[in-house]
Amino acid sequence: MFSPTRWWSRLALRPKLTLSFLMVSVPPVLVASFIAAQTMSAVFETNVQQWIGEIARFMANEAQEAQEEAMHATSIVAKALSQASAQPAGSDTSLEAFADLLTSVGYDFVRLYDGSGRVLYAMGDLQLARPLPQEPVASIFFAHSQGKPVMLVGAVQKLRLGDADHFLFIGNLLDEQFFNAPQTIRSLDLHLVEVRHEGRKLQDITSGQGRPADVPPDVLSRLQEGADSVSRGGVMGVGPAVAYAALRDGNHHLVGIVICRLNGATALFERLGTWWLFLALAAVAGLLSLLAGIGMSRRLSAPLRQITQGLTSVADGDYRIRLREEGGREIADLAAGFNTMTAQLETLHALEAKMRHSAQLATLGEAAAVIAHEIRNPLGIIKTSTELVRRKTQLAPSEDRLMGFVLEEVNRIERLVADLLDYVRPDHFERHRIDLLAEVVQPAVDFAGAELSRRGISHVLIAPEGPLPVNGDVDRLYQALLNLLLNAADAAPEGGHVIVRLKACSDEVTLEVEDNGPGVPPDVEGRMFEPFVTSKANGTGLGLAKVQSTLQAHEGAVSYRKAPGGGAIFSLRLALAEDRTLVAASQ
Repeated sequence: MFSPTRWWSRLALRPKLTLSFLMVSVPPVLVASFIAAQTMSAVFETNVQQWIGEIARFMANEAQEAQEEAMHATSIVAKALSQASAQPAGSDTSLEAFADLLTSVGYDFVRLYDGSGRVLYAMGDLQLARPLPQEPVASIFFAHSQGKPVMLVGAVQKLRLGDADHFLFIGNLLDEQFFNAPQTIRSLDLHLVEVRHEGRKLQDITSGQGRPADVPPDVLSRLQEGADSVSRGGVMGVGPAVAYAALRDGNHHLVGIVICRLNGATALFERLGTWWLFLALAAVAGLLSLLAGIGMSRRLSAPLRQITQGLTSVADGDYRIRLREEGGREIADLAAGFNTMTAQLETLHALEAKMRHSAQLATLGEAAAVIAHEIRNPLGIIKTSTELVRRKTQLAPSEDRLMGFVLEEVNRIERLVADLLDYVRPDHFERHRIDLLAEVVQPAVDFAGAELSRRGISHVLIAPEGPLPVNGDVDRLYQALLNLLLNAADAAPEGGHVIVRLKACSDEVTLEVEDNGPGVPPDVEGRMFEPFVTSKANGTGLGLAKVQSTLQAHEGAVSYRKAPGGGAIFSLRLALAEDRTLVAASQ
């Protein structure tokens, strides 16, 4: 017997996701498409209203800014002409020097005239509709060019030439080229209207037409009352598609109007409500829903498969695996949580390995201490017996030489045992307020300097002036620095150098020892601070380990890096001491 529940449960995840997406998207899309068609039409009307109004206001603001720029340019030229007033008042030589510059920045009209209106210099074939102003002003002016009405944005500035007052007028033609940004939009129809006699006469001066303009009375009244722009509708039934923006002179009087309208409406938005377009949208939406369901199911199932594979890898002990954080916010959050978990497991695994290694080293140290203690007694007997034989028996030179070898090796083994015991069972030490430079660094450099000079190695100490107070044990820090200096002496070639640097910041001091030797071999670099790890043929591998244990006891750190020109740089970092002196503390 057919069971829908059993049939559905047998489907894989991807088909389930695809069918679920279709069931929740295709039925509502029929209603949603029709609602969207109606809504888009209304939204289009609102957007057109806002868009046209913004363009009209932009053009009016651009004209206002052009007045301010014209006043600024006029002031600059007038000031320059006043400074050159040593020439006769009627001379136009100084102004001619600015003519090409003014033309290059877009100014078409220049007049220099005296108080009687007599023009001393003229540029631009324009005739103003009114007499030239006799006072400083930035405004919109009207003129005629080749018998056609035009509109100017300009400014007048008063200046002193010789003993008489003069006036400089600079203007820019307000035409289609001035409003170059809106003109690039082909669907716009722009018009400039001149307002005369307080609105009783309106003249369209776009492209020199000079014909009467049709501006609704209520729009004109609102602009005269101070409104910046007014929008009106009624163009082909597509909402408010006409905007009027005010152009005002220096006295804030309405002298012009910018009219902006659509030159046509696209047929698509007129037919959004038709049934055939609605059905076409429904069919396309259904197809897109099917494709989206398939794509979404693949996108959702792929990260889930990735998470499953990641869990399998973690179960096998691979904690380094990381998942791509993709597949939507929830899946990405799940992958991020998985990555955080594996990172924590990897850290715990590394800490566990480190603790195991430390435990092994501790066990090894204890065993080495026991063995070293047991070795000391036989070594003492061997050393004493050898010395007695040398003193009481007349030995041949060759035999006496062999006895010397025995004593040398016994002494070397004793030093090795002492170093080993010093590492695994360090003495308690006291931390006092000391001057790191004067009490540790300078004595160690002076002591090692003789050995460095004997080997032909130059050395230098670079340190700031003044004390560097730290809380520490002088002897232990001195021995740690001396170990680094002797290692540098062994690494640096004859004629090489060793550099000791001290650098202090607000709460920390760094001590660096640099040499130009071959550096630490790569196979040793990762384990150089472990005991019994060394690249020297006769080394014990305890020097750097003791340096690290000393710095850890001082709550500091030691690190290594390669020198830029080749060699090694070991850095010791210690905290600067506070004002109070620390009491004695054991390791």
